[in-house]
Amino acid sequence: MASLVGQPLEALDTPQLLLDLDIIDANLRRMFDAGEKRGVAVRTHFKSLKCAGLARYIHARGGRTFLCAKLNEAEVLADAGLTDILIANQIVGSIKMRRLAELAKRAQVRVCVDQPANVEELSAAMQQAGVTLGVLVEVDIGMARCGVAAGEPALALAKLIAQQGLRFDGLQGYDGHLQLLDKADEKRTKAMEGLAQLVGTRRLIEKAGIPVRVVTGAGTGTWEYAAGYDGVTEIQPGSFVLMDCAYHAVRPEFGCALTILSSVISRRPTWYVLDAGSKAISKDFGAPVIKDHARENVVKLSEEHAKVECDGADAKVGEQREVIPAHCCATMNLHRQCLGVRKGKVEVVWPIEASGRYD
Repeated sequence: MASLVGQPLEALDTPQLLLDLDIIDANLRRMFDAGEKRGVAVRTHFKSLKCAGLARYIHARGGRTFLCAKLNEAEVLADAGLTDILIANQIVGSIKMRRLAELAKRAQVRVCVDQPANVEELSAAMQQAGVTLGVLVEVDIGMARCGVAAGEPALALAKLIAQQGLRFDGLQGYDGHLQLLDKADEKRTKAMEGLAQLVGTRRLIEKAGIPVRVVTGAGTGTWEYAAGYDGVTEIQPGSFVLMDCAYHAVRPEFGCALTILSSVISRRPTWYVLDAGSKAISKDFGAPVIKDHARENVVKLSEEHAKVECDGADAKVGEQREVIPAHCCATMNLHRQCLGVRKGKVEVVWPIEASGRYD
């Protein structure tokens, strides 16, 4: 699709996933400058991107390290030559053990654990392959998903990791339950409570004579609490790069770079219909919004259509609209390519290699 490069938006077929590169540049600069000022590394979450070309673009602008939610995402990064990778998840099962061992031969890869049996499984697989694997103990700091309790349970798992011949690198504590919380005082209080548990666990492990090189956590919604918190070494935001209308409501300092270019295909006096529905625009965090058209409101997404109430606004059949989704990560997962645009023209076309994959 190289022929799309240089094309203005009005010349494009629809629907198309667009990434505004000027907005991405501003978002990156804001986050990376803040991390540098506060003395904390920023590890960009690839689950929000799923696109190797975009990851390389970020790398060239100072984002040297990445984390993933899935093994396939880590493989895409390594294929792109980006080899400082944290898989912020548990990797389980013989098939994935073999893939992880192969990945560890060509990348500096770390994984998270919260079960003794998984530690033993990882140890056996890595020893058989003759590779070294970095491991973080995941600490549950309030999300109630994965992770062990702070304190002694985490210490016990750290000791087991060392005994099993793996490389204990540190701790992860993610406060995903706070990311979209819109009550600033409550968010800060709960985030600081979680960080205190995480760093307290670090001190306990260090007191036992085990070095802790990495303490990582937070996200786009809570980054400023973790950045600069004594004992935290890195933060792991992802949505800040692209953003969406749900996140923008609580983090307005980051611009919405991701839109779905759509066309009006039907018109009534009080509504119109776009040619992009739930197969192109994720709705799991709420309704999307129409960019730069405040009087036009998306009221329904079916598979191939978006119904938009327009209150008498002048929207004609054939006109284009850019739709800002409510969840950037899930929307990227729906598409196979994205168009990087700048000042209304296509600058680059990137495949989204990890979209539609769950392995």
